[in-house]
Amino acid sequence: MPIGYLVALKRKEDGDFFERLGFVQFPEPPEKSIWFHCASVGEVRSLHLITDMMQAEFPDTKIIVSTTTATGKAEALRLIKPFHAFLLPLENSLATAHIIHYMNVKALIIIDTELWHNLITSAAKHTKLYMLNGRMSDRSVKSYVKFRFLFAPLLSKFETIYTKSEEDSERFASVTGSRSNIRTLGNIKFQIRKPKPEPKEYAYLAGTKIFAAASTHKGEEEIILDAFKNSGYEGKLVIAPRHMNRVDEVYLLAARKGFSVSTLSNPNPSTQVVVSDKFGTLDELYTMSDRIFVGGSLNGTGGHNIYEAIMFEKQVCVGTNMANFREISESAERFGAAVTVRNADELAQYLTDKLPEADFTGFFAEMDAQQKCILTEIRQVIKNVSDC
Repeated sequence: MPIGYLVALKRKEDGDFFERLGFVQFPEPPEKSIWFHCASVGEVRSLHLITDMMQAEFPDTKIIVSTTTATGKAEALRLIKPFHAFLLPLENSLATAHIIHYMNVKALIIIDTELWHNLITSAAKHTKLYMLNGRMSDRSVKSYVKFRFLFAPLLSKFETIYTKSEEDSERFASVTGSRSNIRTLGNIKFQIRKPKPEPKEYAYLAGTKIFAAASTHKGEEEIILDAFKNSGYEGKLVIAPRHMNRVDEVYLLAARKGFSVSTLSNPNPSTQVVVSDKFGTLDELYTMSDRIFVGGSLNGTGGHNIYEAIMFEKQVCVGTNMANFREISESAERFGAAVTVRNADELAQYLTDKLPEADFTGFFAEMDAQQKCILTEIRQVIKNVSDC
């Protein structure tokens, strides 16, 4: 039974069900195309500047995008507006080969370390294969090394693996035994600086000091609530859990700790704590907040993308585990755009201390220089494969 069937069944993807099985309805094929594969929304968004550059400079080379999730596909259609977007037929070698030949794919570029065995093996036989934003965490590299006999041949099929840091390059090399096709390029996920959104969902809190705790995970909310209570912070706490299925759990936790609580969908300006239960509201929350904690960093998750707040010239606070975003975290701390806390006491202190002045100009200049190097390299890759 195809893996795509099981994934579609589990996620109840009725509308895209047949794409999971490899039955993708394509338009008339272009003369040539580049195929980008992204796991989900975050990876799709990170492609924006690259696809904008492609559409401006290589209009004859069409962009097709596959995603692992239905939300990623929807975001690709909205943001990138590719020639075609579809759900990846999971581990379907015949479908992969058909897509490459039918759509005249000159290269498949996989975003992040999405190691689908049949996708990579089949694609490498029919087109050029690249990885962009390759990364290996402290934890995952142990598994890759342990099963080197599986992963080394797979990684050798890439023309080039572009990693997000020198540390990641070393980890890939520890698996492959060579750096011949590995190159450190930088992280493409810090590219886009958005304009500040106008208050909408949080407009009812305008004029109120806000402590935003964003993308939080189980175990972190208790620390956040204790810090909020002990600090005597004179404002509201807004908690935006990383996963919406935890909204009720976070709501009850805040209530048990003695706070008055409301949700964003049922706003009440008099409550001490607001639990966000709406997607797509983080940008607005960040711009309105006085203090910001980005979650996934006080547990084993490895952190989340702090650039999403810093791009609005907001200083952020994180825990000690930023393994998945180590480079930008270190850069942000160097420019005073981020501070690290270890526990509830230090988080409470962050809420009451006067923040040091951040050098956002220096921070963005460093990010812009990095992105310019990335675009230059990817531009050359696209030119080379398009000319073939």
